[in-house]
Amino acid sequence: MRRVGTLVGLVSFVGAAAVACESGEVGGGPGPGSTTAAGGSTSSAGGMTSSSTETGFGGGFNPEKLPCDDHAGEIICVGNTAITCDANGKEQATEDCGDSACVSGQGCVLCIAGQFSCDGNILRSCNTGPPPSWDVVDTCDPVSKVCDSKQGTCAPLTAIGTDVVTGQYYRYARFTKDNSPFLGGYDTDSYGNLIYVNRDGEFLDVYAVDLLDSDGDGKLEPNQHPENPDAKGPVEERVLTWVKTYNVPDLGDPNSAELYAAADRVYWVTGYPSKVGVIYEFVFATQATTKLIDAPSPTSGMAFLGRDETSGIWYSGVHYERIVYSFHPSSGAWIPEFKYPDLAGDHMDGMEVVTDPNSGTTYVYVSDMTSDFIGQYVKKRGGGWKQQNLFKYDGTADMVEGMGFGAFNHFWVSGHPEHSLYELGGGELAKYTEPEAPPPK
Repeated sequence: MRRVGTLVGLVSFVGAAAVACESGEVGGGPGPGSTTAAGGSTSSAGGMTSSSTETGFGGGFNPEKLPCDDHAGEIICVGNTAITCDANGKEQATEDCGDSACVSGQGCVLCIAGQFSCDGNILRSCNTGPPPSWDVVDTCDPVSKVCDSKQGTCAPLTAIGTDVVTGQYYRYARFTKDNSPFLGGYDTDSYGNLIYVNRDGEFLDVYAVDLLDSDGDGKLEPNQHPENPDAKGPVEERVLTWVKTYNVPDLGDPNSAELYAAADRVYWVTGYPSKVGVIYEFVFATQATTKLIDAPSPTSGMAFLGRDETSGIWYSGVHYERIVYSFHPSSGAWIPEFKYPDLAGDHMDGMEVVTDPNSGTTYVYVSDMTSDFIGQYVKKRGGGWKQQNLFKYDGTADMVEGMGFGAFNHFWVSGHPEHSLYELGGGELAKYTEPEAPPPK
């Protein structure tokens, strides 16, 4: 699967108490009561603990004992499921509380005392009512603050990560107008062996890239490189072929937007420097353009585009702030996810969302205006982000004006000031992008 993953927080409720679970590690699916939308996390008040006595099992689990035994006529909680017991101590009804909380004697309720939640960048606290409701506590500044439901506050948005290099990657093909059919342009993305490029803000060029067995060993080896210890050897030849060009007048400035490619369409974001974050869709079969999202940008305007295809979350970012945002549908706003430090390139100029095919973990990759470094970021189970790795290229490649992922499970980057299209991957970076690679350490 391509760029598919889940970024969720995990919160489970037992009885009248709530426990916020955070391991600090990555991966895993949503648990009972979790939320999957960006910025929609909930968390319990500190100091609360769960009690197994709410289930009627006392000090240990008895496989012979049914949940309603000794609870005739009551509503009890097993995990985050409300069970209604009849007068004879039999199960009468069950309800999975989902994003709500299970409270013994009441069943599923919206929230419990002391609990906070984030609706996009709006911090809320639980009003137990009756009826229970979420009260707005604060609206976090999307340029300098991020909503923190665990602490119940608008936390300062500070750069996450260091400049400590943890892995290497390499440059492979580099196509220009002089050495290939490449027609120029900047914003780029890839799907399968196809590469899409925004040329001049009006033309969407489509190319096919193919790998040749140029070393004659009977294998196609996209990661082979003279300096790659995991796949040492000559770089195998790539061939770029122009396929077709679509006329798409709404593509926008190719220096300040970005593409996201799917099997039958492309999406793109525009907004810089007009301070908006608009996402369009262009369907190949009908050649129709549709505006999907039209939202104000918190700062100078959205200029990058990536998508977590499982959760449906769109990610973008802005140049000089080096902040990655997600789009929050219910509030119609771009909300901050994380900020990253200077990666030797004056400003942010590349972002992509890719799922590790081995672990199923979704990562956001960021690059500055040069491709010397690629930072890898992941959302933790309990909320918040961390820098998982910082990958380095040995040397300085072209400037970055657009970054996508696809062909050969590599990143494809459009270069500036010379119009170029080049390929990055291999090394330790490949351990997170190659289906047949060994699992991460």
